[in-house]
Amino acid sequence: VAGALAEDTGGTSAGSVYVFTRSGTTWSQQAKLQPSDVAAGDTAGFQVSISGDGNTLVLASHGDDTGYTGAAYVFTRSGTTWTQQQKLVASNPGEYDSFGKAVGISTDGNTVLVGATGEDTGVTDAGAVYAFTRSGTTWSQQALIQCSDRAQYDGFGEQIAVSSNGNDAIIGVKEKAGGGAAYVFNRSGTTWSQQAKILSSDLQTGDAFGSNVDISNNGATVLVDNIVDEANLKS
Repeated sequence: VAGALAEDTGGTSAGSVYVFTRSGTTWSQQAKLQPSDVAAGDTAGFQVSISGDGNTLVLASHGDDTGYTGAAYVFTRSGTTWTQQQKLVASNPGEYDSFGKAVGISTDGNTVLVGATGEDTGVTDAGAVYAFTRSGTTWSQQALIQCSDRAQYDGFGEQIAVSSNGNDAIIGVKEKAGGGAAYVFNRSGTTWSQQAKILSSDLQTGDAFGSNVDISNNGATVLVDNIVDEANLKS
């Protein structure tokens, strides 16, 4: 699955997502996907994530609606046909929230996490992550997730990775003062709790630690990327 956020079908930078499948050693385009209400500036496909069986995907559209409120869209596949299952929006949408700045989906396809880096609950632009779960064909918001030490302009939720069963997640916050951070959350029942805040051993201001994150299927191992290493820049 590949996103093309500046693709112009439906309007300038409306965005789209392309699905490719492999037969033997040959890859072919299976589908081009756009939200049912796609419009100019939506940037659909800014981020994408696909389930383990390849039959459910979520695409981010953080420019959706006036003022970058944002949305995410779930599509499902039957045979070779992809259909929009639901549009996901925050329970407390706000202007410039950028809901859909990042998305992650569990391997079983029944849990989706959506980042909203401009969400303002408690602190301006601290950011938040919304957890959604599927029952049958219906998606419902399960939780609003925030880090325990949220601060102004953190942009929490810019990177997300979800474990296989959807019960563990890592969330990157590269703008966190001091050089960035990553947070591990665990779900018990319907409750998400912060399990750990992760920092690199040689963290420096400007490192952007948390710029990319990933998590193992069982949630026991995480990887966090620094896109900037201040020591290497100085050398």
